[in-house]
Amino acid sequence: MKRNRMVLFGIFGAHTVELCPLNNKTSAKIMVQMADKSADATNNRSNYGINRIIGRYHSALEHTFVWIVDAESAHRLEKFLIDIGSAKFNSSKIVPLINFEEVVRKGADELQN
Repeated sequence: MKRNRMVLFGIFGAHTVELCPLNNKTSAKIMVQMADKSADATNNRSNYGINRIIGRYHSALEHTFVWIVDAESAHRLEKFLIDIGSAKFNSSKIVPLINFEEVVRKGADELQN
């Protein structure tokens, strides 16, 4: 039996003060549309290989955000960000993630060698 393994990515992004949805009506409109589009789990799964959006965190005063996503590929996440409108006012970096316990296990294994 094949075990499904969660593949985590962090989407780290930022925008300028001028393009902040709290200060810019065009960006605010896009952000509301992004929320609607990204909430469609069936579409996210079939079109972008997103199994689950685990969390979306934003720092209003820093104009930065991080989304934690269980997904199949960074390339499909890139298309997702473009299609939902995020790329219209945010720069983004998609980074593969592992949990801390896995890093500790790898470090412990290395100590055994």
